[in-house]
Amino acid sequence: MRAAAAPARRVEDIRLGILYMLASVFLFSFQNAIGKWLAQSYPVPMLVFFRSAVALLPSYWLVTRAGGVRILRTNRLGAQFGRAAIWGGSNVASFFAFHLLPLADAIALTFAAPLFLTILSRPLLKEPVSRERWIAVSLGFVGVLVMARPSGAGSILGMICALFCAACNAFGTLAVRGLTRTESTASIVFYTALFMTFGSLPALPFFWRTPNLPDLALFCSIGLIGGISQYWVTQALYYAPAAAVSPFNYTALIWGSLLGFVVWDEVPGTAVVIGAAIITLSGLYLLYYEALHRRPAPKTPAAG
Repeated sequence: MRAAAAPARRVEDIRLGILYMLASVFLFSFQNAIGKWLAQSYPVPMLVFFRSAVALLPSYWLVTRAGGVRILRTNRLGAQFGRAAIWGGSNVASFFAFHLLPLADAIALTFAAPLFLTILSRPLLKEPVSRERWIAVSLGFVGVLVMARPSGAGSILGMICALFCAACNAFGTLAVRGLTRTESTASIVFYTALFMTFGSLPALPFFWRTPNLPDLALFCSIGLIGGISQYWVTQALYYAPAAAVSPFNYTALIWGSLLGFVVWDEVPGTAVVIGAAIITLSGLYLLYYEALHRRPAPKTPAAG
């Protein structure tokens, strides 16, 4: 396969990367809520297939907007496939984790991903992790634990799936950050959806259960929402180092609490409010640090 033209030099913009991450987490929260609803009646392989197959539509649209099929030319097809395999494993593990564990336990365990990500950023991507980023990630994880209060209930398999999901999220995020150095955002999103579709297709005949029209619409919405949110998280990692945007993954628990209240009448308790405040403060702290750290130094007047 011919190599694509060299991409334009990446311009780092921490604040824009954070905004993309916040937007992607918001959409991912809706995807997870819909997936939790459908998983009560349909097998997990169906969720994974629709999540990837329908996402091909917005992914291909992004490809056409970014320059057409020519941007899919790559010398890193193996890396693209590896990224898709990691993301597919994350999807399967997360669906099973939320099925086998109490909601709070699954969220707390899967949200170990930013810690894995921060730990791995230095050895895998050679990206420095500042003390301030470590503080933000640690505070955010404390906030998650305060909100979720993991009970230790549920199956060992569910806990393994949740931790495996967290590890996949970390490795997948780092893989995207590495790919954006040579590949376009649209091509990464498209190849991920394409490889995940073909990977989940063989299992579909063994787990197929024909959905009714409302449920079919929900299945399709998972793919559309997932495709857009995947593009936004890829954009986030294009503009900012992984360790800088990872703490904002914690905001998913805030959106999850709100959706739980609206859909399942789950009223957030005091622990949720306190945890959400900790998460918000950790994110604002990191945003302030990044803005201050990136601010150009004032010019010194020339001696005359």
